[in-house]
Amino acid sequence: MNCPTVSDYYIDLEYIIPEVNLMSGKSPWRIFSEECRGVADAFQQLMKEANFGGILDEKTRLLILVGIFSTVRDPVALRHFVGEAFKAGASKREVEAAVLLPFSVGVSSAELGIPLIVEIGQGKS
Repeated sequence: MNCPTVSDYYIDLEYIIPEVNLMSGKSPWRIFSEECRGVADAFQQLMKEANFGGILDEKTRLLILVGIFSTVRDPVALRHFVGEAFKAGASKREVEAAVLLPFSVGVSSAELGIPLIVEIGQGKS
């Protein structure tokens, strides 16, 4: 199973927050992974192991990450994983459910996620 890597997530930073790469022309993850290759490789291996070799299908894994990043209110990661969930075949309603399930921690999680779903999921049912 080919899962998006941490590199994919941080490359997305360049799209979401263009100023992150103004000084060096590189994303923070690229700089970090070049300077700290062993740590970056170990982190990517940890992410693979956390899914026990792919026990969760990709769509489910991404929907869980949407719920997590909705809860912690990380707009960069949330935008990335909403888009990846759509690419993995999740419907708009499935992504909305992933955002709303952690709603018990407060309205703030949904207030960030729903507008991103509307923006990224235009034309999806």
